[in-house]
Parts: sequence; C-alpha cells; structure tokens
Amino acid sequence: MARDEDLADATTASDSATWFAGYSARFAKITEDTARASVTMADRWARRSLADGEWTIDTVTADAIADWEEMTPLMGRWLDLWLEALQQPIRGASRREG
Repeated sequence: MARDEDLADATTASDSATWFAGYSARFAKITEDTARASVTMADRWARRSLADGEWTIDTVTADAIADWEEMTPLMGRWLDLWLEALQQPIRGASRREG
C-alpha cells in the first residue's frame, strides 16, 4: 500500500504537468499574438519611412497611440504569465504541506 506522502507527490506531479501543459499553450498563444502585432507595427512604420510627406505630428501621434493600445493588453498578458510562473512553485509547496 502506498504511503500518503507518495500519493501527495503523485497528485502534485500530475497537477504540475497539467498546469505546465496549459501554461505552455498560453505562452505559445501570447508569443504568436505579440509577433503578429509587432510585424504589423513594423510594417506600418517601415511603409511610413519609405513614403515622403507621411511624417506629420498627427499621423505619427495617431500611430503611436494605436501601437500603445495594441501592445498594452499584450504586456498585461505577459505580466500575468510571468506572475503565474513565479507563483507556481509556491502553490506546489503549499499543496505538499497541506
């Protein structure tokens, strides 16, 4: 018969594997979303740099605001993933103790 500690470790390992699988999928999705947004922004700024007369304060400000609004939620998602990764060892330790 298995000891309680062995069962707790097996459950924790299973929980960790499940968490890591979900985390990896979310990480891949946000990486893809960030790459897509970055390529779109780089393309817009590259086209602007090749076109003459496109550098007005209004157009540059509008593009900068649009980029900011697009990237801010992505940075928030990155921060959430980072904090989740930092908290995972703490959660795992509390499960083993509890």
